[in-house]
Amino acid sequence: MSSYKTTRAVVIERPFEANLREIKLTEPKEDAFIAKTLFSSISTGTDMKTYKGMQHPEQCYYPLVPGYETAGVIVEVPKEGVNLDRIPESARKLKVGDRVMINECRQYGDVCAAWGGGSEYTIKDSFTTNDGFDYMVKIPDNVTDIQAVLAYLACVPLKGIKRMTLRPNETIVVIGAGMVGISAIQELKILEPTLKVVCIERNEFRRSIAEKYADLVVTPEEAVDALRDFTDGKMADQLMECSGNPEVVGTLHKYIKNGGWGDDDIPAHIHLQGDYPDRIIFDHYHRWFVKNATITMTCALRGGCKEQVLQWISEGKFDTEGLPIEVWPVSKCKEAFEYLNKKGADVFKIVFDWSK
Repeated sequence: MSSYKTTRAVVIERPFEANLREIKLTEPKEDAFIAKTLFSSISTGTDMKTYKGMQHPEQCYYPLVPGYETAGVIVEVPKEGVNLDRIPESARKLKVGDRVMINECRQYGDVCAAWGGGSEYTIKDSFTTNDGFDYMVKIPDNVTDIQAVLAYLACVPLKGIKRMTLRPNETIVVIGAGMVGISAIQELKILEPTLKVVCIERNEFRRSIAEKYADLVVTPEEAVDALRDFTDGKMADQLMECSGNPEVVGTLHKYIKNGGWGDDDIPAHIHLQGDYPDRIIFDHYHRWFVKNATITMTCALRGGCKEQVLQWISEGKFDTEGLPIEVWPVSKCKEAFEYLNKKGADVFKIVFDWSK
């Protein structure tokens, strides 16, 4: 195994200060795969909350490496005969030169790995990686590196959707039209084409993006009346909360149907997909109590999600071409974080080019 001791990385030194600088890597274990990042991005949810100092100290500390939406190329693989049973067979077959989704790294040498990944070189072994879902996956030939970067956040709502039962012709509300929300809308339609999907989004720019994918796009102020009209008074059968706004969660009863009073009366289902930095406070209990709703939640992704999303992109089922991506040189990461912090929801996604 070649010597990989340091690497360039995007580092959030403290809240509101990001830099590109050298950090130390961990010593690669004998089962390590090492990849070089070609493109990465800023998560407008998790990474920006980390940038603003909104993550709980139980989760991370400064300085730290954000990231996890990364794609690149394999530069080192384990020697033949090393036990790789910890990862799926497809991941064991990766070879030098393969383009891959790299993603999370949970350990660096001298900084916190805040879900990590935003480094030029990434060591993925039994010490640094959650092998249950975050092994590297080969990128199909007709999928670009940037599409593979975008694929990671699309895996997050896919895990959540697997907690739901999709029934023909139901109405599902998706709240939030960031990368997670837009991905959820597309995946719901792929998995059950008869679904009617309504997107609730406050930001005008993001509503314009959602209109390419959802059956109805509305503001929060008009959502209740519009949803009532759209469903002939029934309201939503199911709902995915993808905004990450904790103030929204406690009021979701407004959008869902009544039901659940009998064994054959399926109640509404709410799935919480957001990354919530603050406490969730529920509205007055009597408004929830009569809904009999089921509430679930998930975070991150699960094994097989990366492969599925890449396949959908490869087959033209999952669209990334309609997403307004801004490509920045990674050397301008400090300015990119400042820009995104200033512009907020008016920026959809910033991707870093590590060659510049």
